[in-house]
Amino acid sequence: MSDDNLWAYNCRDCTYTREVGEVLQSNVKSLGLEAVDEKQQSLFMPVLTAMLRGVRIRPEAKAQMAMDIQEELSHREAFLFNALGHSINPSSPKQMQALFYEDLRQPIIYKRTVLNGQTRMSPTCDDEALAKIAAKEPILKPICNAISDIRTLNKLLGDFVMMPVDTDGRMRCSFNIAGDAGGKSAPYSYRLSSSKNAFGSGGNLQTIPSEKSKMAGKAAARGSMDFKLPNIRSMYGPDPGFTFFDMDLDRADLQVVVWEAEDEMLKAALKMGADLHLLNTYSIDNKEPPPLEELVETHPKYPDHRGPRKHKREFAKTFCHATNYLGKAKTVAGHTGRTVAEIESAQKRWFGAHPGILRWHQRVTEQVLKYHFVENKFGYRWYIMDRIDELLLPAAVAWIPQSTVGIVINSAWLNFYNHIPEVQVLLQVHDSIAGQFPTHRKDYLLPLMEKYSRITIPYDDPLIIPTGIKTSPISWGDVQ
Repeated sequence: MSDDNLWAYNCRDCTYTREVGEVLQSNVKSLGLEAVDEKQQSLFMPVLTAMLRGVRIRPEAKAQMAMDIQEELSHREAFLFNALGHSINPSSPKQMQALFYEDLRQPIIYKRTVLNGQTRMSPTCDDEALAKIAAKEPILKPICNAISDIRTLNKLLGDFVMMPVDTDGRMRCSFNIAGDAGGKSAPYSYRLSSSKNAFGSGGNLQTIPSEKSKMAGKAAARGSMDFKLPNIRSMYGPDPGFTFFDMDLDRADLQVVVWEAEDEMLKAALKMGADLHLLNTYSIDNKEPPPLEELVETHPKYPDHRGPRKHKREFAKTFCHATNYLGKAKTVAGHTGRTVAEIESAQKRWFGAHPGILRWHQRVTEQVLKYHFVENKFGYRWYIMDRIDELLLPAAVAWIPQSTVGIVINSAWLNFYNHIPEVQVLLQVHDSIAGQFPTHRKDYLLPLMEKYSRITIPYDDPLIIPTGIKTSPISWGDVQ
């Protein structure tokens, strides 16, 4: 391309961008969203600073993880070769289906998929399908577990441990302040998204698993992984003279749901620090709960209440989350292993005990149907251009807590940037921020971090979501 063409291209690019900006500013003003726009624009410098600074990678931790994972992969690949008599690629759907549904003659397991807007049932050998095969045919369990292990280990190695690092030994990503507009199931919710940077290194730093991640939990549930999955976050360390911190919001989405529902009992339980999942088992069973203070983990009677209700608590955790977000009985039944009739009965008891949640659902549904947008307490809106259907309404309900939490954590980040610049935010993970501060200033900075992370959500009964700050001089994965 000639110099003249380059100049012309850049000129048009600037002109078009300016014209688009003028139209957007006009729309913002006509909709009364100037404060929202100003808040979003103010994030530019804090986010850019974090992107440019990056996070130091601990090379010794990275190298050890890579070596350990590769060794575990080789053990499982050798087992499969000896068991099957040939090599196989666990990442190939075609090879997996040929193995289980042709060679091993297992009943085909189907999964609902959407292609070009059309829903269909397709054969699958995903980890959930392999778990079903292993439960039905115990003789195949070692093969199923080895395949699932290989998939987990390959994902850890390829997506996280071997993520490209810049030449200075730092990991940098590109944070998108506008978030990820993922359609009806994941609408634009003012939560930052993360991806590779402009130079092709880095990646999505918002999905780095911890020791308590779902990935580790699924591996433990299989009972096959005799290798403890590495704490990937321990690769990320502070600079010399700094301490790493991780600050997260306590049960953030749940707190917003409770305040939207104006449920006084659940509010009191959250303020007291009670085990809400345990409390909810009583509502689902239509039984009178014990005094709330006895459901606080530090109370002497807490083990007496939790022990007999351990399994009910796990059910309540999944059931209430799904039901609060407009989950249908059939969907919730599939996630909990209960019958549709059992879930329908439980949902009636749940809404009977907490009618405010049902009123919240009705309020959001009416607003969406009448005005085609949904709004949170900060005045942020999601304007809905799609056809309103069964997929959209749950997304609209979920958008309120998701967007609210995104705004709260970004507001805390902005406060740190403006008021305590010694605190360097390096990462944002939806409902938490992580970074570093000078170690010798720890006692001075931690109270300030607590102060500036207290963001008031303007309900009639104002909500401030509590935060917890964990620190470590070693790594992100060692914070406590």
